[in-house]
Amino acid sequence: MHVRSLCLRHLLLAVGLTFAACFPARPGYGADAPLELVGLRLGETLAEAGKAVVRPEIERSFHKPYLGLAAVAPVAGYRSGYVDYGLCAKPDRIVRIKMNYADDSLAFFQRLMEALQVRYGEPREWRGNAFGTLRTWKWSLRAADGQPVSLILMHYEGEDGAFTEGNSIRLAATGLVHDEEVCYNAKNKKSGAFEAARAEAAKNEKLGLDWFLPR
Repeated sequence: MHVRSLCLRHLLLAVGLTFAACFPARPGYGADAPLELVGLRLGETLAEAGKAVVRPEIERSFHKPYLGLAAVAPVAGYRSGYVDYGLCAKPDRIVRIKMNYADDSLAFFQRLMEALQVRYGEPREWRGNAFGTLRTWKWSLRAADGQPVSLILMHYEGEDGAFTEGNSIRLAATGLVHDEEVCYNAKNKKSGAFEAARAEAAKNEKLGLDWFLPR
């Protein structure tokens, strides 16, 4: 019995060491999630961001009507960028920042990846494709106040306009994004917009699927 117990302890130790090797400690995970990028800070308003953001007259995020979209003023080392800001729960509050790097090489992407791993540990989510044209890694972190923060690094070299060419990084306060969505849905439910959407869906059903397909 003693020998079996000793063997079991050695087995558990070996498994633990193997797990630790595969999933090393995650420096920066927990209360050290980043909130700032190129001088912009998640949670601040467009007014607080000042001239760092070029605010449009009316612009909404694609498929996210509860968020506004504003371009980031030119920044050294980046070719472009934008912020998403709230339109409902807290108007003008910045909830997401996306920046596109001027250097679109895979070598630069790998340098960024290594630096982010040192700061925030290994990412736990891969969103790339099998062809290697899309490489996307996601970190799910938490700020000091417990706020969930999503950090995504992406490299793309292809012809699909749905993805941003080259290297880009995105920082999002996912809890704040959720607050905007909940606020928008609640207001639209009261206004009858959901009922109108259901009626439109019923009309589409009568048209038949063939109507929506190319010939």
